[in-house]
Amino acid sequence: MINLSEISQRLSDTITEELDYSDEKKEIVAFGLESLFLSIVGFFAILLVAFFFDALIPTAISAVFGGLLRKVSGGAHMNTPLKCLTFGAVIYSTLGVITQKLIQHNLYNFHIAFILLFMSLLIVAFLAPVDCEAKPIISQKLKKNLKIISVGFVTFAIAVIFFCNNQLLNTSVVLGIGYQTLTLLPVFNKKKKEG
Repeated sequence: MINLSEISQRLSDTITEELDYSDEKKEIVAFGLESLFLSIVGFFAILLVAFFFDALIPTAISAVFGGLLRKVSGGAHMNTPLKCLTFGAVIYSTLGVITQKLIQHNLYNFHIAFILLFMSLLIVAFLAPVDCEAKPIISQKLKKNLKIISVGFVTFAIAVIFFCNNQLLNTSVVLGIGYQTLTLLPVFNKKKKEG
């Protein structure tokens, strides 16, 4: 099976070799490349599963917001990218179906959505970024930047639901951000903490 981490590292080495980047900058480039590859493959897998659940639009919105937050906040990891992609495709498709059901039954509530996103903001501010044993974030500068971007992204999501009156969009945003925020909690990252 293709190892995206190795491919990203090799591509990063090739790109940064002539630019005479420091090891810290090389790590940032490799991190970005691997994130990009996984995002593309993962998003297409999610859309494929969502198509079969007949929940393409809410799933895509949840996946975009949750996935973008994940790229900067980190979170719980499966032991292989394939398991991670499969789990993500099922979870985000389920969130899409839940979104449709909530809207069908007129259960969207702005105040609850705002509270959930505000709680997500607090969790992200305290816990992000959460790395994994297989790919620890060594650079303190990268950690600081990822935290700032994570907090900024959740703040953006709050602005989206505040200014947008589309219940499908708002519910999808809240569920996507909410799910991703849960993966930051220590209960889902026990191995790392105990090690």
